[in-house]
Amino acid sequence: MTTISSYATTEKIGRKPFFSSSIFVWLILVGYLALVKLVVLPFFPLIEIDSIAAIFSWGAIVSAGSIGLVGLWLADRTGFMPALDPSVSNRQRYWIPLLIGGVIGTVASLLDPITRGTQFIAENMGVASFNTDYPLSLFIYTSGTVVIEAIFRLFLFPVLLWLISYAVLKRRWQEQTFWVLILIFSFLEPLGQLSGQMTPKVMDNFGQFFVTMFLPMLLTNYPMGVAQAYLFRRYGFLASFMVRMSYYIIWHIVYGSLIYPLLNA
Repeated sequence: MTTISSYATTEKIGRKPFFSSSIFVWLILVGYLALVKLVVLPFFPLIEIDSIAAIFSWGAIVSAGSIGLVGLWLADRTGFMPALDPSVSNRQRYWIPLLIGGVIGTVASLLDPITRGTQFIAENMGVASFNTDYPLSLFIYTSGTVVIEAIFRLFLFPVLLWLISYAVLKRRWQEQTFWVLILIFSFLEPLGQLSGQMTPKVMDNFGQFFVTMFLPMLLTNYPMGVAQAYLFRRYGFLASFMVRMSYYIIWHIVYGSLIYPLLNA
């Protein structure tokens, strides 16, 4: 009986099925990403921002889907909570993560009109906005986060934890190792996203870029990355995913697609 309930029940009694609830949910999310590419994107103009367009290439979708599967398979075997474990409440899996992401997204949205970092980036990259337009942004940011999560959380943390704590340290110091990994590698996502904006023209004004864009993104995205990694291990990857989804809804859709154009009209 392949239902969400049966996956959760199997995991609760301690078995580790190959097709766990984490993998089940992950395949649904990857399917949604593929559906957006096949069904939604053809009805809209081409995405202007290269770093966003790259997420929706078939290579990126297949690669993200594959490394996500590998990461989640290892996560089930290295102490990460399964996505739909019945011991995790809806408050822990959905509501607390949504609140965390919403607060961070709100902080980022309040900082940007002061620093004008995204306007600086848009002008120096030669695009109208740092963001895709509404209503396409509804689909871009709710599906594109699948690729981001695969790279920076689902694959990275379980694989490194398995290599260091399980393969090398023989299952010793698992939690200590995990926290070291969190504190170091949560820098990767903000740095990775910022690197896609470092065009030659932007780098000619590096001081302004550093103050108006780099520092605010690090201030918001680093603690969010730490929170996501912690929630991934404690409450399952859906909790981490909810943080990112809530942040994107506030930062990219509400602010980026609806408020930002009015402020910069």
